[in-house]
Amino acid sequence: MSRGRIASLLLLTACAAEPHPQPPKRAAPPPLLVVPAPPMVMPDPCPRLEVALPELKRDVRDPPEVPAVRDAELLAPFFDKVARLLRGRASDHIRIAVYGDSNLTMDYMTGQMRRLLQLEHGDAGHGFIALGRPWSHYKHMDIRHDVLKGFESYACSTAPTLDRIYGISGIAAESAYSGAKTWVATASETAPIGKSASHFSLYYLKGKRKGAFDIFVDGNKYRTIDSRAESTALGIVDIAVDDGPHELMFEATDHRRRVRLLGLTLERGDPSFVVDSFGVGAMNTRAQASQHAGINLEMLRHRDYDLIVFATGANDVFTLDVTPKHMRDLIALHRSALPNVPILLLTPADRGRDRTFAPTLAAVEQRRVIARDNETALWDLWLAMGGANSMRSFKERGLCHADYIHFNEAGGAWTGERLVYALWRELKHHVEKHADAGCAASDDESPSATPRTIAAAFLAAVGGCRHEARVDGDAANRVAGMGLWRRRWRDRRRKR
Repeated sequence: MSRGRIASLLLLTACAAEPHPQPPKRAAPPPLLVVPAPPMVMPDPCPRLEVALPELKRDVRDPPEVPAVRDAELLAPFFDKVARLLRGRASDHIRIAVYGDSNLTMDYMTGQMRRLLQLEHGDAGHGFIALGRPWSHYKHMDIRHDVLKGFESYACSTAPTLDRIYGISGIAAESAYSGAKTWVATASETAPIGKSASHFSLYYLKGKRKGAFDIFVDGNKYRTIDSRAESTALGIVDIAVDDGPHELMFEATDHRRRVRLLGLTLERGDPSFVVDSFGVGAMNTRAQASQHAGINLEMLRHRDYDLIVFATGANDVFTLDVTPKHMRDLIALHRSALPNVPILLLTPADRGRDRTFAPTLAAVEQRRVIARDNETALWDLWLAMGGANSMRSFKERGLCHADYIHFNEAGGAWTGERLVYALWRELKHHVEKHADAGCAASDDESPSATPRTIAAAFLAAVGGCRHEARVDGDAANRVAGMGLWRRRWRDRRRKR
């Protein structure tokens, strides 16, 4: 081995034996501080609903309290739908039907109800208007309407038809000759509501002897309708237009056959409240129950009301012996058409110049009994006015006409405000008791739904709602008496 190679090996051995310098040790990192994340706060899917009561215009002569709605729990399906609307979850309007006598022919009470609800929750349109005018004073608030020529007006009380077909309003218009015209228009610019509409539904009668008519929208011919049919039936025409002011006119064009119009509805906007007012002069319960049940059944299904109000009874003072039967038939008809619909009865208003008209006291008490026997809610208008002899006070306060029977516009507004207040007070109690009222996606899931109401809703869905259906008059009228038949059957079972 050469000396150079030996020197290299010695050098390498020396370098390997020499220790290598170690890098300085790094300080250990401080322990991690784990901060727990704040708990996730999920938004309440159904927050508590606060119901504000409407303000009342009070007078020192008013009774100290507005009477409560008796058996208000029977209105639970209505309250659930109102709660859903107040939560912004409604998909359709809430429709209220109010039947009345001459105190409703000028729409004073229902007009105030409509204004209160729509000014607060949105203008949903006027609702129903008859196309005839059986009396010169028949006129609704916040809408324009009249018969131009040639349409004869009928009413179930003072001017009945032979076939008893008027539709649910109790008023119909029938052409006397070709060229007969009647019209409806949205309210004037000065009106607080009703100045626009985007959807109309026309109700008319079909039959073998019925003729053709034209529909004009804002002066332009929209459609010709031939109402001839093999059998008596309800016809419906739905008219969709741009939202805004509109005028509709209906002109009979048949020289040989008549046209019968049963009414028109005006609606618009996002979900809100629609109040249909059915005031018929001199109407009592017997006259209302005498109407053709089959046509009314189909019309009720199409309107699909959420609350039925009977503000009748004042003229029952002359037919007290038959009123309970006819009222049972009417309630049965409405429950057959709308199985889950709540029904509210009002007692008649007070009447009399110096003291209460004695038969009115009997009619008031009878209405209370009818409501109890037929499981409907009741609001005591007579008591709200102050009870006996209160109409005399109303005249002194300028709330009724000189006949001490009929409210004027101020008196009608007084009653409408208190009815809405009474309903909203019960609504407030309902949502306090049922915190999740209005949260359900459907009526079947509502907190107050029961097996009975769920079954009723199912049957209604299966039954369907047909726009044009053949009406067997005899069979349909028998439907109205089914409630009485069931009651008698139960009574016989108990006796056994």
